[in-house]
Amino acid sequence: MKITFSSVNVQSFTDWEDRKPNIIDYVKQTDPDVVLFQEVTFLPQINAENQVSILNKSLGYLYENSAVTRLQASTEFENYREGLGLISKYPILKSETFILKQQSHDEHQRIVQLVDILCDEKVVKFANVHFSISDRDESLPREHLHELLQVLESRGETRIIGGDFNMNEIDLNADLWHDTYVSSSVTPYITYPSMNKRIDYFLLPKEYSFISITTSGDGLSDHRALTVVAEEGALVQTPVQELSYQSA
Repeated sequence: MKITFSSVNVQSFTDWEDRKPNIIDYVKQTDPDVVLFQEVTFLPQINAENQVSILNKSLGYLYENSAVTRLQASTEFENYREGLGLISKYPILKSETFILKQQSHDEHQRIVQLVDILCDEKVVKFANVHFSISDRDESLPREHLHELLQVLESRGETRIIGGDFNMNEIDLNADLWHDTYVSSSVTPYITYPSMNKRIDYFLLPKEYSFISITTSGDGLSDHRALTVVAEEGALVQTPVQELSYQSA
């Protein structure tokens, strides 16, 4: 079984009307089976729907799930809700959201979105993540990944883990995952161009292999989207391609 999936940090409603067509064009161009979204917000002063619902009106995926459960402070608006979302061509069998532990110096209360999808009679399990980062403590995303992996191990399961890890170099934390997972870091790419680094990844359980790993061009958000084609079998390392397109 081969499956294509993407991760897109939609950057809330910042410059939304300019960026929205670029995200739609990119997803239509790459045509993934599943798309994970981060920084999804419900901000009724701007729109009564979150970005996942707005985008999917144009994309037309049959299945959609949002976990917009974090209450965030705003200097411009009243408190608003922020979280994660997902669209899928295949049926969503089960979804769950759990809250990660919050360190005393972390201003964010992070969540993980767990979704089980039925792809060609096989259940494929995803974990959509957006970990914290702090100038004072670079261990925050490591602690979040460690907690997630412990939870999955205690349940006796592995998942395709993807999203905004906020780790400049995930391989520095390979001791947490290398026995069970392989990382999209097998090939070089940039997903946060303003700082010339990558902070978005996919971790695949070792029964899967990477067939291709590609990034979008700029203009979707402050992140580039990350798209993976994977299948069951031996690891294949494919050079990354920077996809380009004309902005709408």
